[in-house]
Amino acid sequence: MASGSKSLKRKSNGPDSYTDEVWKRTKGTVDKKLERAEPFRIFMSPIECDPGTHIEESTLSFPELLDQSLGELTESLHINFVVELGWLLAQYFITGHRGKKITLLYEQCDENLIELDLKKKIPHIKHKKIINANAFGHQHSKVSMFAYADGSLRVVVMSANLREDDWTKFTQGIWVSPKFPLKKEDNTSDGNSKTNFKIDILRYLKSFDEQSLSQWIEKIEKVDFSQANVFFIPSVPGKHQEQLWGHLYLKSILEKYAYLPMGVPSDWPIIAQCSSLGSLGTSDKEWLKSEFIKSLSAANCYDPSKIDKYEIPFNLIYPTIKNVLNSWNGPMDGMCLTYSNQTHQKQLWLKEFMCLWQCHSRKRTKAMPHIKTYCRISPCCTKMSWFLLTSANLSKAAWGRRINLKGQKDQGNYIMAQEAGVLFLPKFVTESHTFSIFETEDSKLPYFSLPFDLPLTKYDINDCPWSIQL
Repeated sequence: MASGSKSLKRKSNGPDSYTDEVWKRTKGTVDKKLERAEPFRIFMSPIECDPGTHIEESTLSFPELLDQSLGELTESLHINFVVELGWLLAQYFITGHRGKKITLLYEQCDENLIELDLKKKIPHIKHKKIINANAFGHQHSKVSMFAYADGSLRVVVMSANLREDDWTKFTQGIWVSPKFPLKKEDNTSDGNSKTNFKIDILRYLKSFDEQSLSQWIEKIEKVDFSQANVFFIPSVPGKHQEQLWGHLYLKSILEKYAYLPMGVPSDWPIIAQCSSLGSLGTSDKEWLKSEFIKSLSAANCYDPSKIDKYEIPFNLIYPTIKNVLNSWNGPMDGMCLTYSNQTHQKQLWLKEFMCLWQCHSRKRTKAMPHIKTYCRISPCCTKMSWFLLTSANLSKAAWGRRINLKGQKDQGNYIMAQEAGVLFLPKFVTESHTFSIFETEDSKLPYFSLPFDLPLTKYDINDCPWSIQL
């Protein structure tokens, strides 16, 4: 068990000897907090250095996910990139769930789990290290599931790794599902939602081909997911002919359901915001515009065959060197931003799309973003067509790139990484055409609070993105 977590204060021995700054205010009432967050159920992580973030309704700490008001927890599944084992187990300890069963799929862990297994130190943990066949691909998705004694399930999709710094220093996004109940005996449906959430998450789990996930797949198949109001957007490694993964799956949904006012698609900019950038090519035409922006430009209210006639505005929010130096912990906070300087020097053209990281509205300007989001907003910055929270950075590895498939007429999508996100579309969340992104007195619908400030501020000539030497 890890000792001395900075976000926890020791008083005496036992589960009550620690306090989480956010959870101590909501202990026993987190279920009500989630209800108040309807219909979006999206949160940001607390920032240790700013107590103002601890009391916000839109802030969620990890122990809150384990609060006993959410149900009688029996076991958990965590699919994540990086795991800090002591910190993770401490969260279960302080919330009274010590020893509860955990299934853990990961790529990196600070402990040798196989060795701990041999020493019988972690009998309640099933674990599997996911090794990607491609050096540029990672098991980068961040999905957790919680199973309860009544057979119900809760799904959490987020941008945070399972380590302390991710939940106390960096800006993260967390989506928490409703508690999906067991299907009733007289329910003859498949328990899916209008967004196909159940089908997509089953497809994602089955793609791992891991025995440790079989019981979770069985659990999901018995559960009613009809309450799900978001789409699950996965990426998995492979050469895919079907449009069921990555940016092509996102495109297939947007072209059915994304609404824009007729005749003005080129006025609605796309905004990407991430914590790392891949190698995108020698010009914006090589992949960014020809594939990625083309997919994110899809909508159901204008002819997709004419999309090439429109120059869709694109903005990329990424912290500058000044952003990082002025953060709470200075250069140390740049550790969550893994953009290679060598890569940047080969694509200096990308700077023309870049905007500062600013989040004064939610007290996160000085907390560097590990969150990844994509959205499309109105030119007046008051409405939004759709919003995506995901683990996927702006890279070909995460989203896929076009390739020719042997023996196939159609081109495929080559993806190197596992990623997972949730897509919010007004039709399914608020039964409207667009989301309102500012609170107004006369608004009858709930507004969507963005994780960054509008209007955006473009880089000036002296600004440079934070990058690292590899």
